[in-house]
Parts: sequence; C-alpha cells; structure tokens
Amino acid sequence: MSESADDRLSFWAYLRRRYQARRTVHRRVPWKGFAFSAINAIAIAFFVFDRPLGQAAKGLAPPLISIAGDVTDIGRLVWILCGLCTVFATAYLVRRRLWKVRRRFRLIYFGQMTAYVALSVLFTAIVANLLKFAIGRARPLIYDQEGIFSFAPFNMDFLHQSFPSGHSANIGALFVALALLFPRFRLGFIGIGLWLGATRVIIGVHYPSDVAAGLALGAWLAFATSILFARFGLVFSIGRDGGWPTPRLSRLL
Repeated sequence: MSESADDRLSFWAYLRRRYQARRTVHRRVPWKGFAFSAINAIAIAFFVFDRPLGQAAKGLAPPLISIAGDVTDIGRLVWILCGLCTVFATAYLVRRRLWKVRRRFRLIYFGQMTAYVALSVLFTAIVANLLKFAIGRARPLIYDQEGIFSFAPFNMDFLHQSFPSGHSANIGALFVALALLFPRFRLGFIGIGLWLGATRVIIGVHYPSDVAAGLALGAWLAFATSILFARFGLVFSIGRDGGWPTPRLSRLL
C-alpha cells in the first residue's frame, strides 16, 4: 500500500518537475482571436445559411444523403475511442516484445500520441454534450414546426439537442489533433474534417451553424490540449521563442 502511494507521489513530482522546467517557454493560448473568428463564422452560418438549408435539406439527392449517412458515424465518440484503444493496446503489446531501447522509446511516444488524441476527443465530447443539453436547440428534423429560432434549454429530447453538433465536435478534435501531430498532411486532415462535418447537414440532423460551432469547439480543445501536453514535455515541444506546439515525432522516427 505504501509502495503504491510512494509511486503515485513520485509520478506527480516527476510531472511537476517537467512542468517547472518549461515554465519560461509556455505559450499563452490565443483564445481571443480564435473566439472572435469562431463566433463570427457561427453567426454568419446561423443568420445566412441555416434557414435556406433547413428548407432545402429534404430535397437533396437521395444518393448524396445515402453516402453521407454511411460515413457520418465516423464522428461517434464510441467508434473513435474504440479505434484509439485498439491502437494503444497494440502499441503496448508490441512494445513488450521489443528489446531495442530505441524501438521501445518510439512506441512509448506513439502511446503518448494516442493518449493525446483520445483526451482531446473525450474533453470535446463532454463539453459539447453539456452545451447541447443546456442550449436545447431544435433540430432541422422539426424545422417545419419550430423553425431555426426554437430553443428548449435542459430538455432531454433528442429533437432539441442540435447546437453544437456533437459528431462535428468530435470530428474537429480528431482531425485537428491529427493535423497538429502530422503537419505535412495538415490540409488533408482539415479537408476531411470539413466534409465529415458537412454530412451532418446533408442527412438533415444539424444546421450549418451547429456544425460550425462543433468543429470550432473540437479544434480549439485539441489545440489547447496540445499546449497542455507541451507544457509537460509530452508529444509536443515549444521553442524558446514561444511558437506553436511542434510534434517531437521528427526526432524519433
């Protein structure tokens, strides 16, 4: 019992030392500029695009709706976490069979990357679902009855949990996390995330402003989590000039 308690204390002391060693290069999270941009994008979508798309959603081509329905559940939290757990477990089992220090170190880093993505998505899902419950916006499915300005806060009804889109928030967190981890493919990840977010509008369960808010929320929390990891010297590093978090992958692979 005492040994496990000592282990926990030493672990937290270790993290505290890592944090203190980087305190002079901590980057301030630029939340004001991001919040200003996100709020304006959401407002434009709300006042300009929500009504016409709410009216037109039922008239979209059936093949397009079918394709969107097939791929939209990529944004479900359970599928994302199951995939990440599988990747993490595989990395752990393989690591135990490796004897070369360099290979084991690479896989430990890979496990840290997986943990970063999982935490980004998990934090996002919790915040998004709390907001959906508190705001209670009506979905496009009942647009004819309630329009785009219908809100029923703290309503457990699925039809009043539209803003922000939970799937889009998860997608935003997942693909921005991947974009930060693999900068070379950043544009590709962002493009995939935008298209997956659009599927929520195509199948008629969210308005464009719901999707914009979800993507922005997920992107922000993935970025903030990368800053947190960098402050502990995990996965990301921050230069002396206080620049953006940079993946340490290039030094390991």
